[in-house]
Amino acid sequence: MAKWYTVTNTETPDDDENDARDRLLAAWPGAPLENIEMLSMLLTTAKGDVIAYAPEPADDEDIENDPLDRYVLAQLKQARNIWNDGSVDSEGQIGDGGFTFTPRPLDRTIRGVIRHRSGKPRVL
Repeated sequence: MAKWYTVTNTETPDDDENDARDRLLAAWPGAPLENIEMLSMLLTTAKGDVIAYAPEPADDEDIENDPLDRYVLAQLKQARNIWNDGSVDSEGQIGDGGFTFTPRPLDRTIRGVIRHRSGKPRVL
């Protein structure tokens, strides 16, 4: 069962908050832990973006408390993209030399993770 990424253990407050941070750092080694408030905002915003873009859940689905693995992956990627978006150079790129990256929040890759394409043509 996947769990949304957080910087605190809100589900089990008695547990050590470092568990949530260790889990996040294992998935995102460059996470900006020096500013917990900013990191929390990034993760919350990314979670909201994923939920807003996700298809309407079935009656037995609870995206908030029991998200699909792909939604959690999309949350992590979206949080990284939002963070990287604030770290770009004047031309909108991250990196130096011949290797650069232009972050695109909720880009096509992330949208594809959230909503799978069936590969079936649509006939109107």
